[in-house]
Formats: sequence, structure tokens, C-alpha cells
Amino acid sequence: MVSIDQVLKARERIAQLTRVTPLRYSKSLSQLTEASVFLKLENEQVSGSFKVRGALNRLMTLTREQIARGVITASTGNHGLGVAFAAGQLGIKAQVVFPTEASLDKYQKMTNAGVEVIQEVDYTEIESHARELARNQDLTYVSPYNDPEIIAGAGTVGLEILEQADSIDAVIVPIGGGGLISGIATAIKAKRPETQIIGVQSEVSPEVYESWKAGHWVEAEEADSLAQGLMGGVESDSVTLDIIQKLIDSIVLVRESSILEAIRFLYEKESLTIEGAGAASVAALIEMGRTMTGKSVVAVVSGGNISEENVRALIYKED
Repeated sequence: MVSIDQVLKARERIAQLTRVTPLRYSKSLSQLTEASVFLKLENEQVSGSFKVRGALNRLMTLTREQIARGVITASTGNHGLGVAFAAGQLGIKAQVVFPTEASLDKYQKMTNAGVEVIQEVDYTEIESHARELARNQDLTYVSPYNDPEIIAGAGTVGLEILEQADSIDAVIVPIGGGGLISGIATAIKAKRPETQIIGVQSEVSPEVYESWKAGHWVEAEEADSLAQGLMGGVESDSVTLDIIQKLIDSIVLVRESSILEAIRFLYEKESLTIEGAGAASVAALIEMGRTMTGKSVVAVVSGGNISEENVRALIYKED
């Protein structure tokens, strides 16, 4: 497990290199749901997503020997961008194993940031391939989620929400490997245990949902999703699974059509350019309708690393 003290230490560690992101009231979503809805805008973080928080925290705890050897990670994009930023700031050599079919935008951003990008396997194999390369090259593997320091860094999002909102009934969080929701839940449940923590996955990428429902890790079939950042499954021994079982109140699956609708809603109503993974929390709100009526709800917009051109191509392709 991860403690609130670890999250507090992570905030001190990374404060000078990260931003406190806005918590913005959404009039349009509040009207749609008859709730008071706030958007936690991690798309405005320095690397375009929350991932830099955990990446910095992990890299700042490396030993001198580990720093000298360098690091390697596996990522569908945002974690790789976070590691790229952190490595650049700290002078550490980094490699990222990136899926062969993933976002060209994120590939270009990572290469521009100076990391070596390795594209040799698909979503399902990037973590095992990165771990194998780490062993062969004597590098430190930096997990996107299965690491207490990564989770503690992500938990700083939860600390900010607590300080930015007077009262919160529920926080809705996208789930890939579970690092973000584990960190947020650790922070918020320590301070406001009555607040509901609700996770979101796409119905075509439901491994954490199925594992949570079963009470233990299960392998689930996965198909291509608009929320690429939530794809890739989770390691069977991930510490996030234990945290999710203990601290998360519920997990919902959303339709791909709802993710697309959320991307469009955020673009047209909120003037936000948000990728599918980042829009998943809003997709959940759209599907929930008015079940949150009268409540105060935070939807975590976890990242926005997508071009406006690509967003417009997605949401207007049938118009």
C-alpha cells in the first residue's frame, strides 16, 4: 500500500517542476447532470498529463548508480512523455517502449523531448518487452503504475482537489493501470473518507474492472479504443489492484460512443482539446445522467496530448 505521508513527501519533492492544475467549474456539465461538476484539468500539467507527477517522483528517488545507468519504461504515450520531461530535467538517459500502433503525435513529442523511442511490439507486450530490455541492458525499469513512488506522485492530484474544493461528494477518475486512481484515493480517503471514488474504463478495455469485480487479477480481452492511454491491461502483481480493492467505491464501464461524445462535449462546450483517456471521466458523467443530482462531483481530465486537428477529425468525421 501507499501512505498519505508518501503522497505528501512526493508533493514536496516535485513541487518546483510541476504545476498546480486548475479545478474549473463546468456550467455545461452541471446543467446536464443537475450536479455541481468541476473539472480537474491535468491537461494543463507541464507534460500535458498527470503522468509527469509520478515520473518525477520516481526518478528523483533513484540512486546515483541507477541514474548513471539510465531508465527504461513502457508507455502508450503520456507516461513516456512524463518520463521524457523528468529525465530531461534531471539529466537522465531514458528509453520508452511504445506500441507499434499508437499515437503519432505522442511519438513525435517523445522524440522531440530527447528520449529513445522503441517501437517493436503492440499494446499487450510493451511492459514485458521493456522489462526484458531493462534486464539485458542493466537499466532501471520505471513502471507506469506498478510502483509506490509513481502512485504517490499521482496522489498529489488528490491533495490539490482537497485544497481546491470545499466539499466533494464524488471524484471520477479514468483507469489504465490504476496508478492515478490509487494515488487520488490514498490522498482523499485519508482526509475525507466519505467521498466516493469512482473509476472509469472503456468497455473494450476492462481488465481492471473485471479484476476489481472478481476480487483478484483476471485477464480480459481488449480491443482498440479511443482511450488509447487506458489500454494495455495491468500486471497481475500490481500494487494498484490491492489499493483499488480497498479504497475504490465503484468502477464503471463506458461505451466508445460515449468517449467520443465526451471529447466532442469538452471541445464544443468547454473549449478543451482532450484525448480519449482524458475524457473518460466525462463520458462516465454523460452515461450517469442525473444520478448525481445535487452532488458535488470532480471529473479528473487526466490528459490532453492530442492535436486540435485530430480532435476535429474524430468528432466531425461523420458530419
